Amino acid sequence: MQEIGFWDYTCPLHGSLERYTQSDWDLLLEDMATGGFNSLVLGIKWLTTGFYSRYDWLDQDPTCTAISSKNHLVHHAFQGARKRGLRTWALVVATIFPVHPFELPHGIPYWTDNFRVYDLDTPGLSERIDLLFQEVVDLFGDELDGIVVELEFCDGEAEHRIPIYNAWAIENNRPDFATIKSFRLDPRYYPFTHWRDFTTNKRIATLQRIEQLVRSCGFQGKLASIIEVDNQPTAVLGNVNLQMLQHALPDWSVVTYDSIYDRRRNRLATMDFCIHQPRHVGLSPFYLTRGVMTFNIPLDLPATKLEEQWQMSIEDVKTHRPDGLWFMGSDCRLDGMVCSHIKLPQWGFDDPRKARLRLMQMAKDYL
Repeated sequence: MQEIGFWDYTCPLHGSLERYTQSDWDLLLEDMATGGFNSLVLGIKWLTTGFYSRYDWLDQDPTCTAISSKNHLVHHAFQGARKRGLRTWALVVATIFPVHPFELPHGIPYWTDNFRVYDLDTPGLSERIDLLFQEVVDLFGDELDGIVVELEFCDGEAEHRIPIYNAWAIENNRPDFATIKSFRLDPRYYPFTHWRDFTTNKRIATLQRIEQLVRSCGFQGKLASIIEVDNQPTAVLGNVNLQMLQHALPDWSVVTYDSIYDRRRNRLATMDFCIHQPRHVGLSPFYLTRGVMTFNIPLDLPATKLEEQWQMSIEDVKTHRPDGLWFMGSDCRLDGMVCSHIKLPQWGFDDPRKARLRLMQMAKDYL
């Protein structure tokens, strides 16, 4: 594998790194470097914003130390990672924002009523995406080896998208919206192929625009984008046409993950979707899996422990060999939406650093 490391967030409400001090960063980065990890993905824009921005439509929580330090701690993290030989990536989620102060119409409630997810045809969104990535490159581009673009949940149906789809359908000899919307329910049949191709085309156009923008700003590092997989009992679904994506973006890597972060369901099928299918069409797959993270598992599955999940992930990666492996979550400091120090004991650890060191030791022993 080219890279192995942690994927984590400076963003408020996540629960992991949002209150980190300089000494916290030094300890994490030293743990990674001495433990054999060589890559850090830092999420600086999630549902919330985890960096100091000049834009008044991005939330700026003063309790977030990345923001209160006016990005000093973000720079310290990226520079410290590189000093220790780690590759650095910034993750930017470009389709989910707090209702206030983002204030764009047409968003769909996401997770809680405080957030909205926006499709890529939302009026005004593309202009803000461009400003967001330009700012990220201006602030941090010289410290980055790569940027991960996340467009999660951008593919949904919306009234304002219907005429746009119909125009695309005429150009591409596809059925109109009324036809694809009317289908007979049948568990054996996947009825969304035409809509998926339409939304893949929209993703491609957005990613091409972002690539052109960051290159014009002087950023020459790697680019990757998340493609989502849904994992349901006896069903795994991919939301992107992989052939279309590879043909249009041959130099991009893809980040794939099991949407429930639980390796006990559809274990082989998710490896096929996350690693083998992207690689088969010529895409470079980077696999994201559970790290020191207490994100809930589906209610129909029994309780599990972090070590059980890590063992399965490590075995799967050793067998199926993605080009990179990132563990989501390196710490649990607050009772956050994804990482919670309150929930951590239920997952088998009473101390988040002990969990981090144990995960790194397991990965070192087996990979």
